[in-house]
This record gives sequence, C-alpha cells and structure tokens, in this order.
Amino acid sequence: MCYAPLITSGVPSGKDSWLVPKPEQASTLTLGLDDRTGLRVVKARYLEEQKFDWGLFEGFESLRVLTYSASAGAIVKMLDDFSFKQFECVFGSEATLGNMVDVLAFQKVAAEGTRAAIMGLRDDRHQRILAKVTAGQATFRVLRNSVAHAKLFLLAARDRTRVIVGSANLSERAFGGQQPETLVVFDDDEGAWDHYCRMFDTIRDSGSDEIPLPEHRIVRTEIEVPQTPVLSDDSTTLVIEPTPPAEAEVSPPAQVERIEKVASVLRPRLSAALPPLRGGRQRITPKVKRELSRIRLVKSTDEATSRFLSIDRVNRTAVLSDEKFSLDWDSASVENDSRLVLRFFGNYEGAFEGDVPMLQRDYFTFMAWLYFSPLICDLRSLAYLRDSDVVRYPSFAIIFGKSNCGKTSLVDTLMASMFGRPHTVEKRSFTTARLRGLQHAYRRHPVVFDDIGRRAFNTHGKDLIKDEYPPQVTEYPGFVLSMNAEPHSFPDEIVKRSLTVYTTTALPAHDEQLRQRLQSRVRTIRGEMTGHLYRRYLVDVMARLEDDPLPEDWLAVSSSTLSGILAGAAGGSAPHWCREVEWLGYADKRYDRVRSRVLSLLREPAYARREGETPNGWTIEGDNIVVWEQRDAFGRRGFSWDDLPSTLIDEASSGGDRTVLHRAGLERFIGKRIRPRRRWWTLGL
Repeated sequence: MCYAPLITSGVPSGKDSWLVPKPEQASTLTLGLDDRTGLRVVKARYLEEQKFDWGLFEGFESLRVLTYSASAGAIVKMLDDFSFKQFECVFGSEATLGNMVDVLAFQKVAAEGTRAAIMGLRDDRHQRILAKVTAGQATFRVLRNSVAHAKLFLLAARDRTRVIVGSANLSERAFGGQQPETLVVFDDDEGAWDHYCRMFDTIRDSGSDEIPLPEHRIVRTEIEVPQTPVLSDDSTTLVIEPTPPAEAEVSPPAQVERIEKVASVLRPRLSAALPPLRGGRQRITPKVKRELSRIRLVKSTDEATSRFLSIDRVNRTAVLSDEKFSLDWDSASVENDSRLVLRFFGNYEGAFEGDVPMLQRDYFTFMAWLYFSPLICDLRSLAYLRDSDVVRYPSFAIIFGKSNCGKTSLVDTLMASMFGRPHTVEKRSFTTARLRGLQHAYRRHPVVFDDIGRRAFNTHGKDLIKDEYPPQVTEYPGFVLSMNAEPHSFPDEIVKRSLTVYTTTALPAHDEQLRQRLQSRVRTIRGEMTGHLYRRYLVDVMARLEDDPLPEDWLAVSSSTLSGILAGAAGGSAPHWCREVEWLGYADKRYDRVRSRVLSLLREPAYARREGETPNGWTIEGDNIVVWEQRDAFGRRGFSWDDLPSTLIDEASSGGDRTVLHRAGLERFIGKRIRPRRRWWTLGL
C-alpha cells in the first residue's frame, strides 16, 4: 500500500452549489465539507509502495465507488468478480455540462453504458446482477450537473475499512497497467474513513440520480430521453449552473465525444421546450420536466440504422446493438449458409468476363478479412503494445475497379451472412470528424461506405488510414471502402496499410437480362442466410487466438478456418478459390499490376544510351536506372510514381521530369535483371 504525503479530496473548486434552492420545491446540491469550500487538503504519511493487484479489493463486504470516467464495463466486472453484499457506484461526467441538453446527453450515455455492460454478460450472471439491483444490494447512480474529479473507492468489512483514492478511474485501461496511475490507500484509518465517507455521501445524496434498470432482464441498451434519471423526478425544480470549462479535466475523449454527439442530436429537438439561460443559469421546473417527458424523438434514417458490435472474448459473449448476439450454431444451418456462399461465388462463372478465377480468389481474400475485421482491433492494439508491425493488421479494406464488377453485391451479401442484412453508411458521413466518431460508435461492427469518390478519399480517408496509433477505445471497427477507380489510384503508403482488391473482371454492360437474373439469384441467397456460418467462424477463430493472441499470419488463420467450413458443404474438397491465403502471398501479389506497368515503362524501344536522347525513355547510370518523361498539357507525367514502393526511388537525385531508381532494389521487385545490350536491352533471369 502507499500513502501520499499530500493529496486533494478531488471535489471541484469554485462554486459549491449546482442546484439553487427554491422555496418548498427546489432540490439543493452542495459539495461543501466542513466550511463548505470545494478544494480540500488531506495530510498523510508515506509508508510503502507496491504494484497494483486486484487482491486490493478482496475480503470486503461492501464497496462504494465515485468515478468520473464512465467505464461501466469495469464497474460491472468488479461487481461480478467480487462477492460484495452492498455495492454503490456514482458516475460523474468528464465533460463540461452547461445546460439541460448536456445533462440529458450525459445521463443517457452513462445509463446506456451501464445497461450494455450488464447485458453483455452471460444469462446467469446478467440475471444475478439485476437481482442484486432489485434487492437493493447494488445501486448505480449518475450526477445531475457537475464535474466530480475525485476517484474514490470505499471498502468495508465487519472489522476493517479501506479507502482508495488517486488518479485512476475504475476502467480497464487504468487498472490494466496501460497508464501511469497512482492509488493511495488508507487501511483502518478512522479519520480518513470519516472524511471520505462524508464526501461520498454529500455528492451522492445532493446531486445524483439512480439509473433505472429492469428487474429481470435487459433486452435493449438504448433508453429514450424521458427515461433519463433526471426526468424521472418531476417534483422538484432543477437550476443548472454551468461548470466553468477550467474545472472540467477532460482527458479520455471517447465518452466526451459520445456525449457531444448525443447532445447535438437532442439540442434542436428539445430547444422549444427548454427555458432560456438567465444570468448563466437554466431553471428546469416540474412543468418543464413533464413537457420534456412527453417528447418522443423521431430518429433520422442514419441514426435509426446505426449499429454496434461488442465482443467479450474472455466470456465468449457478444452484443449487436441493443440485442444479444448469439454465438451458438448448429451444423445444419452452417451447412446451409456454406452452400449459399458457394453458390454466390459460383455465379461469377459463365457470367463475368475476364479472369474469373482471379476474381473469385481476390473476393475470397476480402471475405477472410471482413469476417476477421471485428477482431482486428485486438491484434492492432496488442501489436502496438509489443512494438510489433501494426501494418500487417489492416483495419481498412478497399475494393475498387471498373463498374459492374460486383463490388456492392459482394459486400452486401457478406454483411448479410454475418449480421442478417446489409448495412451501408451514407456517403455524406465520409468526413474526418464523422469517421472518428464512427470508430467509437460502431465498436467492432464493420463500417461500409459504397461508391466513395477520389476527392473525398484523398481529403478525409488517407490520413485516417496512415494513422497507426489505436483509437482511445478498446473496441473499434474495420472500414470497407468500395470505389470505381483505376489501379494507380492509391499511393504505396495506402496500399501497404490496407487490404486492397482491384479487378477489371465484370458483367458485360450490354446484357441487362443477365444482370437482372443474377440480381434475383443473389437476393434469394441473402434471404436464406441464417448467420450460423459466421457464428461458427467466430467461435473457431477465437479459439485459435487463445493459443496465439497475435498470430504472425492472421490471414492464414481466417482463410483456413473459412476454407475448412466451406469444404464440409462442398463434400470435403474446397473449390480452388477458397483455399488458404497467406499474408506474404497476398502482400506480394498486391504489387503485380505495378510490376507489369514498370516492365511496360522499361520496354525495349524506350531504352536510350544517354539521358534526354528521346522525349521519353530510360537508361542505366551505374547502380541506378534513370527514367525521364515528357509532361502533358496539364503538367502530368504518364507513370504514377506514388504507386511504386518509395524505397526503390532515390528521392535526392530525382526531380523535375526525371526519376532515379535503385537498380538492385528494382530488379528484386520485378524479379528480373535489367541489362543493356548494345542499343537495346534485355530482362534476364
């Protein structure tokens, strides 16, 4: 245990009242202790220091928690793992709450987070915790209008007490050793116990509301605005005095961003019923509360169809939006879905023009990524912590090529096989701010954008793909971008950080009857899918990740799992297109088209003995290959050098209309030697 020489109680400084009393009606919140000042100083003495261990919470009968980071998952874990007979948790806000809309948004987010954490447990644990809530043994509360900086844990047993204070919120990140945090412990210290109990009781009794939970089972996590705790009591007047921004110590951005997002949705719809600010305060009377409670929000299409997927790999449970996502499967349904997938991929044969076997193989590679994408966040986070190569675990997939090559149909069908129906985000959401928001909101659910334009991608997508640092959340999604684009549309820095699939194999544009016939078949296939194939896939892959949490070749793990399941429906022998795909094989193949264009650039007639001898050409200078090109009327060069791996280019010597390439590296890249022969040249082995 460690005792700090000087600590603060964590109560906000400044004004100590957020609820201004009204005669006979007003509820009052004061955080005053003793002489009613907010900031308190506790003198203590240092004894020792040791590494954190969960045993710190063992052996006690009751726990009371005050935390302003709404990590409901960690709170529920604490309640589930320890046998406390009494448990109280008060959530504070890490955002500045300036008016009633902010209060409603914060309480909505905190309540939904608590419900989601309980709902994500196995049925028996889910019901056991709700039984404790019903019996009054467990209580979850949320502050009405304040920023409570204190992180406080009060543990008690028959013959002992323990106070834990410090900088760590009760969150997976803080208690998991991922942040440099300090906890200060007072064991059986009567003075500390009395002081912090008074502090907790004052905050709880004067400024918090109880989060409503059902008696038996949570079937949906979302609550409507009238169900927020602050509106459940319509007998008192609430006067909101905004917390000064300087008092809001905002550090973890995830909850704050979600509160702001909810507030932005609520504000225009509730503004008519809310009174104006007077003297910086907003007065919410019982009549106003009743008016707010009568409002039923009509969601936009974008809000109504937004989804999220959360997976607890330890307990093998999952939540899809507001419902439990079952991981149970039966063999007959898995075989049915497998046959449907085989039939879908078989539709390309005899209908599409071009290299159909390559198309099927590439699309199966994408399927292996998409099925694995809800787990890719775990691998990226672990790779970052281990200082491993995050690039090998791409969170973006880009499908591009000519129109009519089945990109949209493929993505929609695979999404239906996973979650029952396709789900595409509107293109207007493809902005930097919205993309960051989707990373938090969708958790593990794939985010799909169809028909993204080149300009939008360059403006908003490139920086997000190049950002290798994980978001400040434990669960975040994979992104799917479907585009009509040419093979030279993406620079090397994007290609190596994302899974890219390019194809020119497509339906003949003139055969409308064939297109309609295939579309009807695909619609039938989607309608018959049960989702059991994906459930079995998830269970099998998570079992393999238990043995190797950070596999060297996640693509081989995913594709071999899929291949094995599909082979069962195909009579034991999988089609050529769904054999195992290795990451190194894919990574090498993604540059095939660039290699062919380099060979075309270095073709025999274009060789010259001296640089500039011809308008366009190339020559050999010692250990380098020099290429020069004449620009067109718009100042563009014929070859897109961004597509070539940057390590092959001598940036210091290149410039203007000439590009200097490292000869040895280029020969390794194309797999051949480059040798001049008299005026001509030879590519030899």
